Amino acid sequence: MAEMVGTPRMIKLLNKDVIEGIIKVNGPITKPEIARLTNLSLVTVNKTVDILVKENKVKLSSVQDSSVGRRAQYFEINEELHYIIGLHYDCNMYIGAVSNSIGDIIYRKEFPVRPDSCDQVMEDTYSALDVLCGFCTGHEIAAIGLGVPGVVKDGVVTSIPNIPSWEGVDVAHVLEEKYGAPVLLENDINLAAMGVYYGQYKEKVDSLALVYLEQGIGSGLILGRELFKGSTNFAGELSYLPVSQGVGRQDGNSRYKGDFEHTMSHLEEEIRQSSGTRRKELKSLLRRTVAGGLLSIICVINPEVVGLVCSQISRADVKGIEDLLKECIGEEHVPKLIKLDDIREQSIYGLIGMCIREITPTYSLSSRKRG
Repeated sequence: MAEMVGTPRMIKLLNKDVIEGIIKVNGPITKPEIARLTNLSLVTVNKTVDILVKENKVKLSSVQDSSVGRRAQYFEINEELHYIIGLHYDCNMYIGAVSNSIGDIIYRKEFPVRPDSCDQVMEDTYSALDVLCGFCTGHEIAAIGLGVPGVVKDGVVTSIPNIPSWEGVDVAHVLEEKYGAPVLLENDINLAAMGVYYGQYKEKVDSLALVYLEQGIGSGLILGRELFKGSTNFAGELSYLPVSQGVGRQDGNSRYKGDFEHTMSHLEEEIRQSSGTRRKELKSLLRRTVAGGLLSIICVINPEVVGLVCSQISRADVKGIEDLLKECIGEEHVPKLIKLDDIREQSIYGLIGMCIREITPTYSLSSRKRG
């Protein structure tokens, strides 16, 4: 949030931001209703709304007042003011989307990605963005969002086994130079956690953990209704958690560096290749291994909801994991466990939502004077 000294000019900017936000959330809405919600004078609201209309940020709504006499005018956000582009990486594929300024997705398309070399993955990224930008012809592109696996900090990606050629690359800077629009990068699981939380649980809980146990391991953490990333954006990187369960694992060269991730990757591979009694034994080991990983999360952040993404875990397995946790720490401390089959949709909406929040200015008044 930008802190602003309370000069008349700054107060006008604050009023614009507040009124634009009220219209975005509550529109279509009349000027008297805005005045009531903001405690601003009707004169101030009239002037500010007129400025927003002139700037094309707000438009007169087609909604009509049904009362007799002079009909009130309703105002709403101009959803065509600008567009937002999102690219979400998933299994050597980009899921691309374009949204309008209020977050409605109006176009989507999938694009193949060759992750083996930096040149190839950049070429495929440009190709995808060129198509999406082409759809936006005639509209300002307010932001480009990119969801990728790994640790993201200041536009640089590290610990990214799925796209090793991007290790340490300042992807945001490269794309901003080419497309001339703000580029926002975020961990893909963080985005999915945001999508799940804001889509289903925002008004219900204050904390949520989304645990991804597929190609690589990671989690997105919502604490106090906000995404928690830690001091170096490493929060949620579960790969390195020690786990007590064992399984025959290959040593030597491996894309999986951490104990939890290494164990899970080989467990899942053995389950896919097994049957009968051996498969049952491995499934039991899988439940205990996942329960051990979740135990660390629960003991540290005590979330109200945990979402699990793992193709080898059924809803019956989720109940088994829940029972193991209850035996260990007691039922009162076990969060609600939910099985999520496909988080691509949540990831896209989390990505678009992140862009909208980042490009929407918010201000607070300060009593400090300029020195």
